[in-house]
Amino acid sequence: MSEIIDLYDNARQIIAQGERRAPIPHGLNKLSVQAWFLNSNGEILLQQRPHTMAKYADMWGKTGGGAMAGETSWLACARECCEEIGITPRIENATLVGTFKRKNKFFDVWLIEQDVNLADIIMQPDEVQSVQWATPGRISEMRAHGQIIPSSCDGYEILIKYLRRIYPNKFD
Repeated sequence: MSEIIDLYDNARQIIAQGERRAPIPHGLNKLSVQAWFLNSNGEILLQQRPHTMAKYADMWGKTGGGAMAGETSWLACARECCEEIGITPRIENATLVGTFKRKNKFFDVWLIEQDVNLADIIMQPDEVQSVQWATPGRISEMRAHGQIIPSSCDGYEILIKYLRRIYPNKFD
C-alpha cells in the first residue's frame, strides 16, 4: 500500500493528496522537515547516509524526511527522529527556526536542544550508517569538502543564523 501525503499550494494551504513517491503536479508542493539536535556543548548531531544509497551516498546531514497526510510539521519531525535514529525529541526543547522552499517542496527547519547519548541512538539501517556530534567549525570543514547533503546545507544556514542571533558570540 502506498503512503499518502498532503499537497500544498504555494501559500502552503493543503489542497489535495497524492502518493508519496509519485511526481508532484505542477504548482503543488509537499512538506519535508529537518531536525537539528543541539547538545549543551554547542555541537550539532549529524547522520550519515548509507554507502548503498543511490543519492548522496556516504554524505552527512540532518535527521528528517517527508510529512505524511494529516501530519503537522512537528509530528513529522518527531516521527522521522524516532524512525531514523530511535530518539524521541521533546517538544518543549524544539523551535521551528525557519522554512525554505525548493521546487515542489517546503522544508521546515527544527532546532531541538537536547542532549542525546550516541550510544542510545538506534540507527535505521536503510537510512543511517553512522552518527556524530560536530561543532559548527567541523561542519564548515565538511561542507568545504562536499561531505554535507545540499538540502542539509540550506537548512543548516537557517539554523546557524538563528543560533547566532539567540546565542551571540557562541556560534561565530
